Amino acid sequence: MLLFQNVKETIYLVLIVGVFTLGVSGVVFSQGDTTWVSTYTWESQNNPQTNYDSPGRRWFEFPSGDNGTEYRKVLMYHNLKCFDQGTAGGLGYACGEWDYLTYNYLFDHTGELDSTSLTHPQYKINNSDFEFDSIIFSPLEGTPYDTILTEYDRYFHDIIGTVSLSTSSGAFMSTDLISDAVGQRLQMVWSEEELSSMGVEMGVPIKTISLEVGAISADLLTLRYKWTNSMNLENVDNNGWTTVFQFPVNTTGLLELGLSENIVWDGVSDLKFDLSFENLIVDQCEVVSSPGNSISFVSNGGYVLFDGGDKMELDVNSLQSLSDEITLECWLKGDQDWLPANTTIFEGVNAESQREINVHLPWSNSRIYWDAGYSDGGYDRIDKQSSESEFEGTWSHWAFSKNVQTQQMKVYRNGLVWHEGSDKDNAFGEISKMFLGSAFNGDNSYRGGVEDFRIWSVELSEDLISQWMYKSDMTGHPFEDNLMAVYNFDGDNGTAEQEDVGSPFGGYYFGNAGRFSYRATELFLNPFSPGGNTEGGGLRAAFQFIQGDDSNFVSVVEYAVSPYFREKPPVSVSTWVVNGNDVDWVEVNYGWPHDQLIVTYNELGDTLSTYAINGDIVEFSNSELIYFSPPFEVVDRYELGRFITPYGINLSLGSDGWTWIYDVTDYLPLLRDSVELECGNWQELLDLKFAFIEGTPPRDIKRVEAFWNGTFNLNTWNEYVLAHSFTPEADEEMFRLVTRASGHWFGQGNNCGEFCYNTHSVNVNGAEQWSWEIMQECADNPLYPQGGTWIYDRAAWCPGAPVVTRRFELTPLVEGLQDFSVEYDVTDDPYGNYRMEGQIIAYGAPNMTFDVELMDIVSPNNRKVLSRWNPVCEDPVVRIRNNGSEPLVSCTFLYGVAGEELQAYEWTPDSPLSFLETAELSLPYDAPNYTQGDDDDLLEFTVNVELTNGLDEEEMNGQGYSYFRRPPTWSYSGLDDNRIIIWTKTNNNPFETLVELTNRNNTVIWSRTYDQANTIYRDTLELNEGCYRVTVTDYDDDGLEFWANNDGGGYVRIKKVAGGNFLSFESDFGKSISQAFRFETNLISAVEEVIEITEAPSIVIFPNPTNGSVKLKINGFENSADWVLRNALGQEIDSGQFRSAGGFLLSLDFSDYNSGMYSIVFSNDKHRAVSWIIRD
Repeated sequence: MLLFQNVKETIYLVLIVGVFTLGVSGVVFSQGDTTWVSTYTWESQNNPQTNYDSPGRRWFEFPSGDNGTEYRKVLMYHNLKCFDQGTAGGLGYACGEWDYLTYNYLFDHTGELDSTSLTHPQYKINNSDFEFDSIIFSPLEGTPYDTILTEYDRYFHDIIGTVSLSTSSGAFMSTDLISDAVGQRLQMVWSEEELSSMGVEMGVPIKTISLEVGAISADLLTLRYKWTNSMNLENVDNNGWTTVFQFPVNTTGLLELGLSENIVWDGVSDLKFDLSFENLIVDQCEVVSSPGNSISFVSNGGYVLFDGGDKMELDVNSLQSLSDEITLECWLKGDQDWLPANTTIFEGVNAESQREINVHLPWSNSRIYWDAGYSDGGYDRIDKQSSESEFEGTWSHWAFSKNVQTQQMKVYRNGLVWHEGSDKDNAFGEISKMFLGSAFNGDNSYRGGVEDFRIWSVELSEDLISQWMYKSDMTGHPFEDNLMAVYNFDGDNGTAEQEDVGSPFGGYYFGNAGRFSYRATELFLNPFSPGGNTEGGGLRAAFQFIQGDDSNFVSVVEYAVSPYFREKPPVSVSTWVVNGNDVDWVEVNYGWPHDQLIVTYNELGDTLSTYAINGDIVEFSNSELIYFSPPFEVVDRYELGRFITPYGINLSLGSDGWTWIYDVTDYLPLLRDSVELECGNWQELLDLKFAFIEGTPPRDIKRVEAFWNGTFNLNTWNEYVLAHSFTPEADEEMFRLVTRASGHWFGQGNNCGEFCYNTHSVNVNGAEQWSWEIMQECADNPLYPQGGTWIYDRAAWCPGAPVVTRRFELTPLVEGLQDFSVEYDVTDDPYGNYRMEGQIIAYGAPNMTFDVELMDIVSPNNRKVLSRWNPVCEDPVVRIRNNGSEPLVSCTFLYGVAGEELQAYEWTPDSPLSFLETAELSLPYDAPNYTQGDDDDLLEFTVNVELTNGLDEEEMNGQGYSYFRRPPTWSYSGLDDNRIIIWTKTNNNPFETLVELTNRNNTVIWSRTYDQANTIYRDTLELNEGCYRVTVTDYDDDGLEFWANNDGGGYVRIKKVAGGNFLSFESDFGKSISQAFRFETNLISAVEEVIEITEAPSIVIFPNPTNGSVKLKINGFENSADWVLRNALGQEIDSGQFRSAGGFLLSLDFSDYNSGMYSIVFSNDKHRAVSWIIRD
């Protein structure tokens, strides 16, 4: 825990702490004693030992609840900075790439205990709940099989001309090469030298391969070949084969294999064959001794196939010896029609259901995660991006190891280190449950095959993993005694793992995961050398090759249909009972649904016939088991604020980061003593501090009640976001509703909830009181440019900014009521969701009759979030609030640059400010030191506000100051020139651009719009000495350049007459960009400084002609204008009113109009303008 600092200093010293110790600069801060609480820090997160992980859920010490100190305000400083050492999430960017939700959560531990009523079905069939079902446990026909009928063809190449026969010397008959087997596979290689010595001719087709046998039959014989330059046959080769024979065989004497395509030797390559048999019966065949040139695989067991919703529970008794080392390994073949998806291969948890071991292979983002060892609220993890070819479609061997002593975690693929991580020292706890094929709770089901799953209590080396991964039998392994569990899946379906093979390691299936045998062509485990690998051993088939040109043969094709029988796995039928605060299964049996169909397919997967299985039917009527969870402490979660991380590619937040300040005064009763927080994520470094400012609050916070907290889909909003009732307590007199709703997801329909316009509303006691459009302007975000689509408006949020918090004063609507209700409604939509939180804050009566508070100094201020406007030439802008119960009718300000004579200003609002009403106003100020001088100087601007009547009851909250820097000063050497050039290069849409020059009174003295695309405009202006601001506005909110549009690129520069720039504006600025500057010169322009702009009414239309939508830019109209659209006959077809001020564009859709000419007229009481639109 971090202890808070109690800072009892003057205002100056408090801000020194804020600026230099806490990294918070340019902050308005009122007089008064302040206690700072430091929670999360950059340093703790920017740490390779924590894998640069998220801040997480932590405890911190806050001011004591009984310290006798009254706080008038609590501010939360949310500071983000890019990583200094590693990268965000290890993904290569100093700031995180994406716009992710982050929450500032507070967890209130109430000390109360509760228990949750839970239910579980008495029976589960196929690992699922049901109401009524029927099962056949013993089908009359025995185990059911589906049948796949495949048509094969073979060629007979009858000799009609001259051919050659190549044979091997030293051939003899043997029973050791092939023997009776459900399946057998041979891989054999003939070297270039052997082929040459046998007499194989280069360039002449091999048409038939024959082999002397005694008697042989096989449901299917498959022969494949490939050319190679390697004689290595240590393990299976599964790549690059060409099938040249595939047909059932049954013959004696000479087995002739007429090839479906020619094999032609190039004279230099080695020739490799893959020969396999299904249901083979054979007595002997002709062989040669060729040590090291053949390997064999025999069907001996199989693999388990998970198809979703399945899992195998492991008996964890054998895992209790797990200590500081572990290796888990298995073969995996992921379902390429399903992956990538969120999957879990295996997960083991401790008695608290905390993860001890886990592998996601893959997750839906194709990353592979290896988690091992739980400690201090989390587990060690390494992860890496993978490709689909690595985890689906083919068998791959994966191993996962950890050594707590060396702090190493590793992932191996096919015997080689694939990924590794260091500083992983979390020891393993006792594993109480472990599952294969899913997470421990049944989620994230794996889809694919698993073979030879083993768990070792030792970290295996790369060499050992590689040497043993093709073996199923671990007898003789150097660490055989460390083998904690092994599952080879060689048993029969409908049995637990230990029942039929004598394994001491139990495994119990839930679902319909089936154990399947390999087809002969798929065999790859447990390779051996037929006949041994010594002198005289290492047998290879004595193939005879018949060669000749195609003209020397007449070929005949024979067809046959061969069946393949694939077992239908049974489903689990599990029985459950209540055991204290949990449920346990007490029995699991296996059977088939009573309506299970047996299907015959053709090779294309078409159904040829079906019939239902027969047998005694057992009916199940399910019931619900009711039990209670273990007692737990009631912990209420409150959201203090919400933030969306910025698009971080090429983004820099500076060495001191960016700070967003949240007023969290409403949560003061919760921010006391030991507080548990959860904030931020792994996208950026977070520094989070709280400032407790002493003084009298406007009203005391009595209670905070949170509800509507979660993710709610728009299509079920009315079902889950219900009216919330609230009952005031005795000392509660005033009430406020706080809501935070941010819309997410898009891509369907109206792109809800992230990008869709919809109306939100709040009802109080059934009557609508407030409604608003949810979309938020993002193109004016002060944090710009960002790496993604940061300019796009979104539903109550923007990347790199806090989510909008709305506060609704309920007091006038509910005063005197014994209870009341609030309801939050949203426009219906079938897509999208909102992250939602609602809170009611209950207060006492106002603490003061007369009080005004200085809330903020908007300018001058060097706070980064105010940098769109600052630095300034214009008058200072402040925000105040009436904290008194009586209306505020007048207040007096005393303000100025520190060290200068302060100026006074009495302000009277147009209408009195009511309790807690705020106002933003300008303070007249013309002190030379405000804008004249070095723009590197860090100055201080002080403000004091008091009620004019002298009755202000809390003087300390009216005082504050900000740090600021002056605008830059531009001048020529000798001050002998007074010209600047506004140099504008337009992009593809010049009509969107406006450049304005204003003086310090905000009066426009020059402006320019543009009508030619990709054109350079040079405007030379003469300026008198003074302070100005140049502003570039883009009416489409996408700046002069943006990566995700078709506008091309443009720029605006303020150039010197003799060359060089005063300023080059950033082109990716979104809505607008501006710069205040002071201009110094000895010359006086003949033109008055303030030039009145008189703009004739005009209409700019683009594109024109059009076949869809058009945009109209209206110039010269003040405020609003009425418009009428007419066709060529003068008939009115549309009309409306448009507010032309503020640079808005009018959009009209012509897609449904006929081709032709249309007129549009804009008019008001002063002006009238007409233009024409052509519809193609």
